[in-house]
Amino acid sequence: MNFAIEKKPGDFRPQGMRTIQLFNSEAQANYKKAGRAAMKNAEEDDIIPKGQCGSRKQHQSIDLALSKRLIWDSLILERRSSGWISNDAKSCFDRIVHWVAKTALRRFGLPVTVTNLMFDILAKAKHRVRTGFGDSDRTFGPTGDVPFQGCGQGNGAGPCIWVAISVILIDAMEAEGFGYKSQTALTNKEFFALCFCFVDDTDVMESNNNVETTGEDLLPSVQSALDLWSGGISATGGAINPAKSFWWLIDFKWRPSSGTWVFCRKAEMPGELTLQDPPGPWATLRRLQPDEAERTLGVMMAPLETGTAQHLALREKAKN
Repeated sequence: MNFAIEKKPGDFRPQGMRTIQLFNSEAQANYKKAGRAAMKNAEEDDIIPKGQCGSRKQHQSIDLALSKRLIWDSLILERRSSGWISNDAKSCFDRIVHWVAKTALRRFGLPVTVTNLMFDILAKAKHRVRTGFGDSDRTFGPTGDVPFQGCGQGNGAGPCIWVAISVILIDAMEAEGFGYKSQTALTNKEFFALCFCFVDDTDVMESNNNVETTGEDLLPSVQSALDLWSGGISATGGAINPAKSFWWLIDFKWRPSSGTWVFCRKAEMPGELTLQDPPGPWATLRRLQPDEAERTLGVMMAPLETGTAQHLALREKAKN
């Protein structure tokens, strides 16, 4: 049973609605059981990177927001340039390619008989539509040999499936050498940061290994990181929505008048990133100033934090 709900209150446009699928109760119970088993295996075998916090026990979005803030503070202390891309996967649960999901779940320890059963149900399912006028009498499904793809929002195993796929993408990014490496000041232990993921909302970062590399010099590497991430999303059936994505290019300069290091502004460090819009041509991602906050993980955040944006957002919410 398919029905649509509003993503934002009052927005009833079809493109502004979220389609939820209600499954047969027995099938849903099996999906949930398979998802729990797969996540348990992945946690025990330490397969999931620390940067993926979505759909995991004892992980909250605010913890990931704190991690982002701490990495920004580390970049400021070391005065290292960095590219920070915040991107939104477009209808990720509805676009997942079945064979990719089955392969990823096998990596999480599910038997092939279980993965085949899970996706055979999806491939052969008959769909009906529920509206305010009732449920449709007619059903619909794929007309050819290729079944509908995606696992459906509302699927009990959906969050686990997306985690399994995203882990492969994060591992591919790390294998190519993207990310940020540094050492702690007190214990001298090395730490690494690359992706900050909460379900389909992901921040990808690329940084240099020294203070001599400028933001302009780092820009081609940042574009390569975006290309690899978006290419991986596309290969799994998904796409990144350029309209909901943005980025910061972080670098610093010395200000003699105040005797301090300050963030470089966009005019002092020109550069742009491009991303292919799924239905059309290449689009230029919106670039923000270092102190220009944007809502991520439910919090208004920016590399140059003032707290004003989050304060105003909370006051506005309190008024409503």
